[in-house]
Amino acid sequence: MLKKIALVLLFALPISLMAQEVKLGHVNSQEILSAMPERATIEKTINDLQTQWENELVKMREEYYAKIKEFQDKQATMPESIKTARQSEIAEIEQRITTFNQTAGADIQKKQQELFTPVVEKVKKAINEVGTENNYLYIFDLGTQSIIYQSPKSNDVTALVKKKLGLK
Repeated sequence: MLKKIALVLLFALPISLMAQEVKLGHVNSQEILSAMPERATIEKTINDLQTQWENELVKMREEYYAKIKEFQDKQATMPESIKTARQSEIAEIEQRITTFNQTAGADIQKKQQELFTPVVEKVKKAINEVGTENNYLYIFDLGTQSIIYQSPKSNDVTALVKKKLGLK
């Protein structure tokens, strides 16, 4: 009788293990981020910052075009040394505008990163909590095409693949 019970358990155990559900899920983090209430405030802040930079750039371009017009109007009567000085001045303004554009872009990008990071972390935390609470093995992010949640129960097979390839 004991042998029969052991035999039944021996056959039933693998079947019950196979019957365990492996839960996979997916989210679209971009959709979630666009629905966050903080997004509107962040976008307004970024737009205001862009407007400030653009207004300053307009002033610099006006100065640049005024210098070019003045140079073109008077270059025929200018001595060569003054002409060279004005050309250098115009080239310097061009360089300032280029540097200003690069600085503005970097500043806006930095501000965007600074403002969105807490929101992204909040979304990631919520996804991790959902994954843990609902026993998901993996949750894939359709927005970034990556795995956004990985259960501690998941198996890392890197060592097995390395062994198969003969790597150390």
